[in-house]
Amino acid sequence: MSAWKYKRLTPKVIVSRLRLIDHRDIVKLCNKKLEDASSMLMKTPYRPEIVGISSQQLDSASFEKALVKNFIRTCNEVIKCSPSDVRSLLLAILMKFEVSNVKTMLRAKEAGASVDQAMGFVTSAGKLDDAACRKILEDSNSVEELVDALADFEYGAALKEALSEYEESETIRALEVALDRFVYGRVWKATARLKGLDGKIARAVLGVEIDSTNVKIVLRCKTMRVSENQTRSYLVASSDAFAENDWEDAIRAADVKSTLGVLLGAARCAFARDQLYMLTDILREYESSRSLSQLEMVLDRSLLGISLRMLKRYTAFFNIGAVLAFLNLKWFEVRNLRAIVHGIESRIPPDRITKMLILP
Repeated sequence: MSAWKYKRLTPKVIVSRLRLIDHRDIVKLCNKKLEDASSMLMKTPYRPEIVGISSQQLDSASFEKALVKNFIRTCNEVIKCSPSDVRSLLLAILMKFEVSNVKTMLRAKEAGASVDQAMGFVTSAGKLDDAACRKILEDSNSVEELVDALADFEYGAALKEALSEYEESETIRALEVALDRFVYGRVWKATARLKGLDGKIARAVLGVEIDSTNVKIVLRCKTMRVSENQTRSYLVASSDAFAENDWEDAIRAADVKSTLGVLLGAARCAFARDQLYMLTDILREYESSRSLSQLEMVLDRSLLGISLRMLKRYTAFFNIGAVLAFLNLKWFEVRNLRAIVHGIESRIPPDRITKMLILP
């Protein structure tokens, strides 16, 4: 039954994974100019999107839009081949990009940017294509009006509920947190619809991503001395590995090292080996560098490592593990290419750009 269920999806994922760019070729791009990087990417699956960038528009912003557009197109191709329960989960994951457009529009309204300026950072995703975003921006003169314009969308109620906090704090952070909670909550609920091994794998992979997001939030707040109540309000959905009281103890911990110790102990008690690997790596890094940016790089590398381990752990391709691992590998490829084009444009030395990459 599992093989039959994945009869269309498995071949698609295998072929797509073989088309990922070798990490050695990605590193070589660090030494190129933007024009040369564009020429190299024309020989890859990014060609349809790179072709759309004119020589006059060849900058990091145009590249970034093209790369994200390619990722969304790849996701949609995978979704078309997916059985219904897997499709529901992948659509929930893809909503992160639709919500990203909402965040872009909110920031543009808060900053008083023009519609054209805001549209430079919008990438069509889900129900928010370029035309829809432009109309919403043109019809809204303030953050409040923009929230009203989104009332009929799935996340409209969450935004409306957070509007009073925005008006009180005069920062859109409250609205962004509401969107993050909505998306991650939706993704986590979608994993519950998957049965058997698929459900176990989905909760393992996406649970680590959710926990990684929460760890970043707690560490940033701890470093910036944000209040416990404020930190608590920023957390997104929790996975099976940590209970609510585990996060409470982590938030109340005296410092970053104590916070990591609390979470490491909770992961050990829950037998959550992926979270255990992740937190062990980050604690080791903290003891050697104490740099928040380095800790976040370790968290991101842990997510990449988990995706690679998924491919080895579940060797049969007829499960969702291969699908989620491929999409994670593809997203890290996009992130690396984004880092490279930004680095090239900013004239950062190639060796420093290489250190910014998330590589296996």
